Amino acid sequence: MQDIELPSHDQARALTDRIKIAVEGTWLLIQEAYTSRTWAVLGYSTWDVYCTEEFGTTRLRLPREERQEVVASLRESGLSVRAIAAATGIGYGTVQREVASSGDPSGSPEIQGTDGKTYAVARPEPEPNIWVQPAEPDFERMVTPPAKPKRRPLPEAFADAGRDLTRAAEKLARLTEDDRFPKNRDTTHHQVPELLGALDHATQLVQAMNLPAAQTTEEARRWWAASLHKISDALRDIANSLNQEQ
Repeated sequence: MQDIELPSHDQARALTDRIKIAVEGTWLLIQEAYTSRTWAVLGYSTWDVYCTEEFGTTRLRLPREERQEVVASLRESGLSVRAIAAATGIGYGTVQREVASSGDPSGSPEIQGTDGKTYAVARPEPEPNIWVQPAEPDFERMVTPPAKPKRRPLPEAFADAGRDLTRAAEKLARLTEDDRFPKNRDTTHHQVPELLGALDHATQLVQAMNLPAAQTTEEARRWWAASLHKISDALRDIANSLNQEQ
């Protein structure tokens, strides 16, 4: 491998400065070629064709860190976004973003079109401050208050609860008829507080129903009264027995 003879510091600096001058001069020449319509004089139908045919293989590619500065300079010289894209090889959308991020969304107040005429650049209207809902799938659920559950019609709910109460009471009553109940009677006493609580709730329920004001037959009223007396008498007997045992 042949040894490379390194330049001196002064030689390296001189070469670098020449490159910088050449690069800066290139963009100045491009500006002049566009504004003077050199491309049209040479017979090209458009600036884009001129750039592609003349510089397609040798076009200088801008480093990313220098791109915004060069684009802004060309824009200030009057080149349109499309003309800058053709000259630099940068995509049209990229040039638009670089122009917008340069601090002046419209660039130069005037640009020269490919027809040689000068046009004023309309400044874009500011985008309205419109709130856009995030796309997260759970966002709407998180910010939407939970809907109140729809209540069932009271008569329907009351009837179902009454049937549940009847089935539970009948099940307990059947257990007392089991032949094993007498031997296990003492083990059921710890359930007395719960059963008395259920009786108390049932009493409150009957009172809330306001049976004396019910629109029903006299026969039904007599049956209700007889049933309540029977239940009351049975409970009174149990209470009296407990008092006598003390």
